[in-house]
Amino acid sequence: MVYMEAYDKLLESWLTLVQDDKHFHKGFFTQHAVQVFNSYIQCHLAAPDGTRNLTANGVASREEEEISELQEDDRDQFSDQLASVGMLGRVAAEHCIPLLTSLLEERVTRLHSQLQRHQQQLLASPGSRTIDNKMLDDLYEDIHWLILVTGYLLADDTQGETPLIPPEIMEYSIKHSSEVDINTTLQILGSPGEKASSIPGYNRTDSVIRLLSAVLRVSEVESRAIRADLTHLLSPQMGKDIVWFLKRWAKTYLLVDEKLYDQISLPFSTAFGADTEGSQWIIGYLLQKVISNLSVWSSEQDLANDTVQLLVTLVERRERANLVIQCENWWNLAKQFASRSPPLNFLSSPVQRTLMKALVLGGFAQMDTETKQQYWTEVLQPLQQRFLRVINQENFQQLCQQEEVKQEITATLEALCGIAEATQIDNVAILFNFLMDFLTNCIGLMEVYKNTPETVNLIIEVFVEVAHKQICYLGESKAMNLYEACLTLLQVYSKNNLGRQRVDVTAEEEQYQDLLLIMELLTNLLSKEFIDFSDTDEVFRGHEPGQAASRSVSAADVVLYGVNLILPLMSQDLLKFPTLCNQYYKLITFICEIFPEKIPQLPEDLFKSLMCSLELGMTSMSSEVCQLCLEALTPLAEQCAKAQETDSPLFLATRHFLKLVFDMLVLQKHNTEMTTAAGEAFYTLVCLHQAEYSELVETLLSSQQDPIIYQRLADAFNKLTASSTPPTLDRKQKMAFLKSLEEFMANVGGLLCVK
Repeated sequence: MVYMEAYDKLLESWLTLVQDDKHFHKGFFTQHAVQVFNSYIQCHLAAPDGTRNLTANGVASREEEEISELQEDDRDQFSDQLASVGMLGRVAAEHCIPLLTSLLEERVTRLHSQLQRHQQQLLASPGSRTIDNKMLDDLYEDIHWLILVTGYLLADDTQGETPLIPPEIMEYSIKHSSEVDINTTLQILGSPGEKASSIPGYNRTDSVIRLLSAVLRVSEVESRAIRADLTHLLSPQMGKDIVWFLKRWAKTYLLVDEKLYDQISLPFSTAFGADTEGSQWIIGYLLQKVISNLSVWSSEQDLANDTVQLLVTLVERRERANLVIQCENWWNLAKQFASRSPPLNFLSSPVQRTLMKALVLGGFAQMDTETKQQYWTEVLQPLQQRFLRVINQENFQQLCQQEEVKQEITATLEALCGIAEATQIDNVAILFNFLMDFLTNCIGLMEVYKNTPETVNLIIEVFVEVAHKQICYLGESKAMNLYEACLTLLQVYSKNNLGRQRVDVTAEEEQYQDLLLIMELLTNLLSKEFIDFSDTDEVFRGHEPGQAASRSVSAADVVLYGVNLILPLMSQDLLKFPTLCNQYYKLITFICEIFPEKIPQLPEDLFKSLMCSLELGMTSMSSEVCQLCLEALTPLAEQCAKAQETDSPLFLATRHFLKLVFDMLVLQKHNTEMTTAAGEAFYTLVCLHQAEYSELVETLLSSQQDPIIYQRLADAFNKLTASSTPPTLDRKQKMAFLKSLEEFMANVGGLLCVK
């Protein structure tokens, strides 16, 4: 592991040098990049081309490397490495792209031959399955690494950004476009079942498209093996790699938006651009791949998940979705999923959720009104009908724990999460109205399944997703509907759980999951106050717009009420879960920072609970939680100063916190990283309670029996406030105080720390 970290650092260093165009001219490090790239590829390939699994004396080892089920996938574990190698490959694209193409094409040919040989052996002796798979395993591992490197070389992993073709790849393709025969390139792209070298003029193909075609050939060999009933010989890992690559590639290249580039490669725009046969063909091919995988690999959750992620990529952009819905396979997939027919109903819950998301996104492609209505009738209506049929049975209370009924409820809840995840600004009106019809029934299910933790979790998760994806688009009346539904949900949950004894660790962990989701729900609702894309219900015009609410209730009001409901459930034992504890204090700090004016208006019990939580966080929790509490104190003290109400509960509470922060800074050991947050809170509290601060200093000094320590402390305290006398909420004074505090801590910090 030490060597691996050192290797990562070396790669980063090479990347820094290669990308430094200020000190080195372009191409200065190209040969070095080639050497590093070659070395990386070589150590990930089996002998004789590579050195993977070679013993010290150069002999290939037959021992298989043990892989733990808990081990991360290579593409995640080595993502930084792969990103660096991919960047180096772009710098030396002239060498690296043809190299990857050659290595992949050669291994695809060998894989095809090996599978054919195994098929003949099986036909010769049908009962025998004892075949030496060592050569296949080596091929699968080689292909695995070649596809990963290819994916990182051709495209970037963009989170929340528009994916762009890397400029080095675009320049490389444009540079060689005059040597390229477009028709031959399209023929190689569209003939994944044939060897590239068997197509006349194959050497006049665009190299980037030929590299893509090599991956498509891997995919085609896999598909043919499945049709030949050789699935047991295939590698699910290779299947994952293929759809991961295709998703990554499609996001960046498929229906490329030419407006985003200064210049575009003619082979790219001809093969993957809008209104081209190439883009229509590849959309159909990818869709068929998705459908095949979901049928054949439904029990392989990771592979199925990567497959539906590819499907989402095909429909998340309107231009691609417009082509997808023209495929008959898409409509068949939608009908099959809506009817819960096998094998799609065997998919895991998370995969079904993402599949639903994809089907909903596809429904917003360009269709005439009648076709769109037909689509929603086939996709969403069956979900609603089955759900209502189940819950409206007279004896539902007696049937609810039957496995078949629970499966139907679970599938519906997962589908609702998927629908919410598909929300975009142009579909929120339809989806919100559809989902709101379910939310009331979901609250009823909370009562029915109150003793079934996994179902309760899933119900809350539906609300979390709806709030997360839709709240920012909702106008006042629609937001009010959602707020009220969320409040009712929280009330039911609180009623069902308040005072309930948690008799074992499992039960406590179940409640931990519930409360973590509730925290997330409250945080999502709170986000409405600072991310709001719809201050009216204009987005809902034509979709049963509600009247503006007759009363004004902010997200803060709802969230604070929600906190009031769950506070009694937040036991000391539950706060021992670090994730839950951090989420809880983040929520409290969030509220104090954004809505400090709401805190003095809280009901007395809730106000006391919040203040107790802050004190507990400062005195008994981790340094991270303590820092959050200190960050919450500053806006509360500033709010007090604005209000100038010296008899308010908040004013009295901040006086108590002054003593706590004073003791923390002067008398206790604390994490130095907290000094800034503590200093800001301390200064604001001193501004608010100047007399009390003077008393604290006098009391501390009068307790000192050593005259040297007394004088040292007295001088330090005088210097501390010299630059801000009298202290006011002025930014310059505050900054001067914080600087003085650093000197104070350096001079007397630790002098009086209680051991």
